[in-house]
Amino acid sequence: MIKKSDLKKNDFMQFLTDEMLEKIIPITKVMEVESREIIFNEGDLAEHFYLVKSGQVLLEQKISKDILVNISAINAGEAFGLSVLLHRDQRAMAAICNEAATLIMIHRNDLLNLMEQDHTMGYLIMKYAAKVLHRRWIKRTEQFLRALKSHPDISALDVM
Repeated sequence: MIKKSDLKKNDFMQFLTDEMLEKIIPITKVMEVESREIIFNEGDLAEHFYLVKSGQVLLEQKISKDILVNISAINAGEAFGLSVLLHRDQRAMAAICNEAATLIMIHRNDLLNLMEQDHTMGYLIMKYAAKVLHRRWIKRTEQFLRALKSHPDISALDVM
């Protein structure tokens, strides 16, 4: 069973009050995953939000039939599966366990219902989700620009 102390160690939950965490505990499930185990694939139905209690999960996205790119590494204390917070029905990328991990799962409907019932909790979770999504967007943009700069046609130009 998940304890408040487990939830408080996660970035997404650290801003919530003890009362809010007490409401979340009954809707959590623990998932043990092995290294290289696929948690979900790109295009899968977005059913759960995940908190990483231990281990590491890689978020990967296909850029062609044969090429899979590592987008981000999610470590203990972080969360993934934000599609459920954005009311997206499908996963935008795959989640693959990089090392044995313990995950805390929360079903999308349960979490969204709690956030609807407690608007303060919903606001705090969405506020942090916006921060995480912004940070990931900046990181991806920087990665894209570095890749673009190294392209032979672009690097041959005398820009800046």
